Amino acid sequence: MPSLDVWLLFLMVALAASVGKRLTIWAGLAACGFFLVLRVFRIGDTAVPLYLNRPFNLYIDSGYIFDLFDLLKTSARQGEFLILAVKGLVVTLGVTFTSWYAWRATAGVLTNRPLRNAFLGASVFIISALWIWGWPGARPPAMLRFGQEIVAIPGQFRATQAFGNRLEQAAKEREAGPASLQGLEGANVLLFMVESYGRTVFSRPIYRPAMEKTMEHFADLLDRHGFSAVSSFLVSPTYGGSSWLAHSTLESGLRVANDLEDNLLLHSNLPPIATYFRRSGYRTVSVMPGTRFSFPEGDYFGYEQVYYAHHFNYDGPSFGWAPMPDQYVLDWVRHREFVNPRRPLFVRYVLISTHAAYNIQPAFIADWNRIGDGSIYNEHPPVYYPIYWPDLKNAGEAYLRSLDYEFRTLGDYLARYVEGNALIIIMGDHQPNLQLTGTGESWSVPVHVISRNPRFLTAFAKRGYAPGLIPTQSPPHAGMETLLPGFLQDFR
Repeated sequence: MPSLDVWLLFLMVALAASVGKRLTIWAGLAACGFFLVLRVFRIGDTAVPLYLNRPFNLYIDSGYIFDLFDLLKTSARQGEFLILAVKGLVVTLGVTFTSWYAWRATAGVLTNRPLRNAFLGASVFIISALWIWGWPGARPPAMLRFGQEIVAIPGQFRATQAFGNRLEQAAKEREAGPASLQGLEGANVLLFMVESYGRTVFSRPIYRPAMEKTMEHFADLLDRHGFSAVSSFLVSPTYGGSSWLAHSTLESGLRVANDLEDNLLLHSNLPPIATYFRRSGYRTVSVMPGTRFSFPEGDYFGYEQVYYAHHFNYDGPSFGWAPMPDQYVLDWVRHREFVNPRRPLFVRYVLISTHAAYNIQPAFIADWNRIGDGSIYNEHPPVYYPIYWPDLKNAGEAYLRSLDYEFRTLGDYLARYVEGNALIIIMGDHQPNLQLTGTGESWSVPVHVISRNPRFLTAFAKRGYAPGLIPTQSPPHAGMETLLPGFLQDFR
């Protein structure tokens, strides 16, 4: 499609050329630089809606460049990232040099007065004609979208300020509400956040049969060990990525829609979920094996004990983005927290074996006693799928296999090691990539509540949760931020 952006840059160089040769050279360099900026902007403006199912936000999304680099690096097989990096560098340098050469040549041509006047005259004629008949060029022009994003930045700050006001108000209301969880009667509470576990596995016909089979095996194992379950859907604040927004929303009881709001939350005095468990005599534990970098802001969540990737002393291979398998994580935490506990436990797990790109997945270890330091995974070849970022259109089978692994691991773990009337909550953090869900999907994620104590499940059933492990509720669904306020009311 004809590009209005490129035409306007031509006009800029042509007008500069009418002033003088020196200005023409600088205008050519400026046009080249702006052209490259618009090209990168257009990539972001195309990719973000494609993968995250929301509009591109220049101010916020530009901060994800390092995260994208890290995701590409960790998701590739050994040696693949080096090849990808070399290709990326060659393409970047090639495009930069070619653009510079093209704009320098353009500036040179437009210093010729007859050619410049012909171009300017043709521009007036063609633009006038297209204005009358309707412009058929690429829409919207990148310059227009770029300008819209720049103009929108002050509004984002105002919206963030309004969120800060809601934070302060919510903190006051929360402190005046129920402060204990005596209704749990000292039962352990285990909260599992399953990466990329979205409603799409139940709503899309291409996924539902396989997912139903996975849940049937999971339900059978739970039934044989005295567990019952109720399930529902909750709306996540994010889609296809940015899992931390879901974590912050769930644990604060306030919808956190972007990184600006998340930063305010992490420096606020709004009590998160762990605070209430701690006040009720629980030992609170956060398990985040996918967190490989320093995260001092995580102190906001108020956990007594936090386990990040470097705490696990894992001696096996990584599996794509996941530095270790979830089965290893569950076993490692079990040995350190569930052997002769002195207080009831609230443990929040952020599971990672279902993280995109699903191309490298661990084997399930049937004998948990052999897991040890994780070196056993060197003896069990990973399960590979021919998936390469950023194309996930063929990742459906791998995505379903990762969830089957997750629920097989969770089912075996609950059956073997969870005793008494523990309350277990298993839920997704967000839908997977838009290439996997297709368009038109809601932002909802499944949530399963499991226990041997029917009274615990009754509290959730009164809020619309249906019996079993396959949620059946139709949209609209309640937001993820509603779980904490309801939980505090039901178990005070």
